[in-house]
Amino acid sequence: MYEREVKMRFLLFLAVWIITAQAADETMLLGQWNSVTQSINNGTRTTEKEYLKFYGDHTFEILFLVTVQKGNAYVKDLRIAGKGLWKTRGNILVVVVKNVEVPVAGEVYGISNDSLRTIASTFHDRFKNDPIRILVMKALSPHKLVTENKAKQIVQYKRQP
Repeated sequence: MYEREVKMRFLLFLAVWIITAQAADETMLLGQWNSVTQSINNGTRTTEKEYLKFYGDHTFEILFLVTVQKGNAYVKDLRIAGKGLWKTRGNILVVVVKNVEVPVAGEVYGISNDSLRTIASTFHDRFKNDPIRILVMKALSPHKLVTENKAKQIVQYKRQP
């Protein structure tokens, strides 16, 4: 009888410890994170600044500022903002984008309205057409978050003060 009671207490302790450990990871995720990625494709340079803010009620806000430049023509700080829900399970982070605002360009030079609409639509549709994102958290510390998406793209985030 005593042995069974000890095993039950151990299992209860283990269950509480696992729940607490997972909650600690979620609390470490809370707050504002940012990343910057740059790419060049056929002479077009694209810079994406991403700002993520995770809240304790499992909602989040995301803001992208995209700059696209080819030669002297550019779109600077095309702003795409969204809101949604997030959940973790182990090292998996699932984000679901619920609302996406219409993109707004900060500054435009040498680009036609049609080209601007195409660029804005491309980044806007990225959220509209694929609102559920499953990310593997490769690293999570108080100041660093590293994720990998299904296309094996790795993004490194830094915590904002």
